[in-house]
Amino acid sequence: MRKLNSNDKLCIYLDQYVVSNLIECPNKLWSDIKRLLEDKHQNDKIYCPLSTPHFLETVKKRFENAKIHDEYFRSLSDGFLFKEEPFITSQLISSLIRKNNKTINTYLNKRELKNIDSFYESLNKKNKIFDEGVNLATDFTNQIRKNSNNKIEKKLENTLFETIKAINVQKFVERLEEYLAKGEMRIRPDKIGSFSFPNWIDQLLYQLTEKHRFNEKLFKELLSEMKTNGFKNIPTLNIRFSIFAYITVKKKQEIVSDHIDVMRISNGLVIADILFTDKKRKYEIQELKLDKEYKSRIYCGVESDLLEFKDYIEKI
Repeated sequence: MRKLNSNDKLCIYLDQYVVSNLIECPNKLWSDIKRLLEDKHQNDKIYCPLSTPHFLETVKKRFENAKIHDEYFRSLSDGFLFKEEPFITSQLISSLIRKNNKTINTYLNKRELKNIDSFYESLNKKNKIFDEGVNLATDFTNQIRKNSNNKIEKKLENTLFETIKAINVQKFVERLEEYLAKGEMRIRPDKIGSFSFPNWIDQLLYQLTEKHRFNEKLFKELLSEMKTNGFKNIPTLNIRFSIFAYITVKKKQEIVSDHIDVMRISNGLVIADILFTDKKRKYEIQELKLDKEYKSRIYCGVESDLLEFKDYIEKI
């Protein structure tokens, strides 16, 4: 059974390492997978949407290589691109509160890049700011984790995990209550070093107000939903804060690639029938049972996974 997909095609979310190996074909297994994917796409069995993390990672390559990667990925995408998280999340919230059905347009849109040269030049500048911002934002907590080697028992881990998630829900509740009390919308900046980034909650409230035409009644319904269920019924937020809570509880160091990975997973896990990620992320997803919750097959780049994926794709 397919998820919310285009013409009942299988949706596959490719990690960047998969695209690289499909282009380079370092061995027969990758050559076989490439042939299968191209054949299944040609016969309208699969599609592989592009994503913002694809651009963030591709832009780090030399332009000639970036263009090759981008053009190949595009050839399997049916022209679909994952919307950025604030747009998906605001749509999910709107659908939840209004009790509307979710469709492929909830998660994906179609976009054509007419001038890829200028796009990559602009993105490269923004990517450097993103990298530096993440490094600054995580430096303090990483230092604490590095100097804290005490292991904690499982029961306490679970308590901390739920507490961290609850803190983020409470931040959302407090901002929403403030908005309802003041009736004034402004996107406040979060200062990180010398950079300012739009606060993520304010971005969502702005989207809900301006694009989804939320009024006081709908915002009060959202407030009640948040107080009752937290992020449970908003998949992008549930996935994102579950993974980051897990990383924090396990005292793992955070780097830029972690944030790109989580961005990819929180956007893609809900709609993708198959999601590729690295071995570490696969383990975290399965530990959190997010693959079961959102009914996605998760694969990484180890040979056993690739063989299993190949066998599965051959049968569709």
